[in-house]
Amino acid sequence: MPSPDELAAEFDILMRRAGITVPVERRATVLASYADLCEQIALLHNRYAHTDEPANIFRLPSPEAS
Repeated sequence: MPSPDELAAEFDILMRRAGITVPVERRATVLASYADLCEQIALLHNRYAHTDEPANIFRLPSPEAS
């Protein structure tokens, strides 16, 4: 996880790129939510490999088989 200053800088860059202006009085709350989201993404990303997810494959008969 990045430091709080690095996280705040990353957040500011992403908001600027998206054209979003976060009101000053809400910035701390939104930044805390962003930090939590980053932690959750890191937890899920490192916890499971793509091979752990069971794939569901539906096979329909081809139109020629009907």
